[in-house]
Amino acid sequence: ATYLAFPFAVPDPVARFDVGGQAVEAERDQLGGACRDFATVQRWVDVSNSALGVTLATPDAPLVQIGGFTFGQHRTRADLEAATILGWPTNTYWETNFRASQPGRVRARYRIAPHGGGFDEARSHRVGLEAAHAAPLVQHLGEPASRSPFPDASASLLRLPGGPVQTLRVQPHADGLEVRLLNASDAPQTAPLGSGALRIEAARLADPFGRPVRALEVVDGVVTLEVAPRRMAHVVLEAG
Repeated sequence: ATYLAFPFAVPDPVARFDVGGQAVEAERDQLGGACRDFATVQRWVDVSNSALGVTLATPDAPLVQIGGFTFGQHRTRADLEAATILGWPTNTYWETNFRASQPGRVRARYRIAPHGGGFDEARSHRVGLEAAHAAPLVQHLGEPASRSPFPDASASLLRLPGGPVQTLRVQPHADGLEVRLLNASDAPQTAPLGSGALRIEAARLADPFGRPVRALEVVDGVVTLEVAPRRMAHVVLEAG
């Protein structure tokens, strides 16, 4: 196996990691019998106390060990002795078909983001997303050159919500665009979706299959909806 050790100096750490867009606190949020020797994370893992911490983004290699070399210990608790995170980009376990020696180079990116204060889930999601999309795709669509060197609202396709409300997906729909949102917090959140290069003309809340649930009011090209804690919302936008 190949490991990259990140021995962070965080006293009395609490570990959290991203699974399916949700922050899982090691031990407290894990079921009895769940694996505590390693974790497969979505985008990030964080070790923090009430005063400081570090978020480690893992856009290429989701396997990590938290607290040290813990693989194969069959641990029943995820107590941390140290704030060490092991990146685990390669291994030959689980009867995989990889040969012991691989030709060429393996590229695995990690992004380290220290922070003051305690754990902030929205900040950790942002760190993970920024690392995953570090090379933005820019495609010219024939729009005229701007007279200003600074972008305005038309420089973005849409204006999406921020903070604890994550945008999981923007995809084509038969009636326009479908936007999938996730409230990654324990409190209700207001999520505004605003016009950019596309002008929002109508909107509706949909079920997970894109079928209509109810209409949403659009005011001056902006639709605003309330997203319940830890819930997803599917919005279909008719735009021109």
